[in-house]
Amino acid sequence: MPVDIYIGGVEHAILHLLYSRFISKFLWKTGRYGSKALERDLSVSAELKAAVARKEAAGARNGEPFKRLLTQGMVHGLTYKEPSTGRFLKPDEVQTAAKGTLPRIIATGETPTVSYEKMSKSKYNGVDPGETVAAYGADVTRLHMLYLAPPQDVLEWDTQSIVGMQRWVGRIGRLVDSACEADVRESLEHALASRGAWSSEARETYRQTNTTVQRVTEALHATFSFNTAIAALIELTNYLTSVRDRGHPAFGYGVACLVKMLGPMAPGVGEEFWEILNQRKHTDSARHSSDSVFEQAWPTVDESALKRPSTTIVVQINGKLRFRLEDVDADQSCDQLVRLATQHQRAQKWLLDSSGRPKPIVKAIHIPNKLINLIIK
Repeated sequence: MPVDIYIGGVEHAILHLLYSRFISKFLWKTGRYGSKALERDLSVSAELKAAVARKEAAGARNGEPFKRLLTQGMVHGLTYKEPSTGRFLKPDEVQTAAKGTLPRIIATGETPTVSYEKMSKSKYNGVDPGETVAAYGADVTRLHMLYLAPPQDVLEWDTQSIVGMQRWVGRIGRLVDSACEADVRESLEHALASRGAWSSEARETYRQTNTTVQRVTEALHATFSFNTAIAALIELTNYLTSVRDRGHPAFGYGVACLVKMLGPMAPGVGEEFWEILNQRKHTDSARHSSDSVFEQAWPTVDESALKRPSTTIVVQINGKLRFRLEDVDADQSCDQLVRLATQHQRAQKWLLDSSGRPKPIVKAIHIPNKLINLIIK
């Protein structure tokens, strides 16, 4: 005690917290919980007492039972009701709408009232997960559920968008095949020694991979935002699909990290993809003694790779594109970019009045590493 994290459904968590906090507060106030309880126990070592005191200071103040609370949101299903009576309709009483049309009550021809409500037998809006798993597979179904909403929010179940997740898994499979077919010139460890000589595409591939590892690690371990983790993996997939030089070890490293991070959320396809990658020769993944993705070390972040070396900034004046700042240092502040933009020779046409005096800049809108918009009078 205290428990590191409590995870429970939002309906059950209310009573669970009442019970647990009542008991833990009682034990703490009577000296039977926390460092006070250990002070009277001669069999407990001083090291353990100190450890409990540190833990209590970190999260057990006033006898709280949990350090952190995560209440899972509810799953809502598509619900149909008869407009005149409010009676819940069974699925076989409604003709499902084609794309661009409204559903129809078969018996009366009326358009039912459509909403998302808590799944219940009385509302006839439950979904059999077996049907979805049979049609799309357990991994795609799990990814779809995790991606629809953060764990603490209400999830509105929609089977139509699951096709997009199925296509994404297929795209990862094609990346794995491409990585296996590529003629890799050297190992990543050897290539890192001469990273300064890499092409801009290879450096960006390595940066994108490490940025994704950082985002996914934080999402899984700190915020539990699984939808954010999947979104980051989708972005990495999109980037790797655009890479032209697939013989560079940075590409193979990116695909291997993608599969490793996919594994906890899609264990079946993650294991299959890793087995395919493991058949490749002269790459990092082939040198692992284990064939299971779940026995691999989680990817680590190379902090030196996170900084974008240079970028192109779009310069707008009063919302209109005027010119671009090419090959400027990345991650510059708004003030730094305003200074560069106003000093650019092409800016004088719009920033100076007829007498050659600079026009006042009322506001600067900055999108990091992408755009600076100067609002002038």
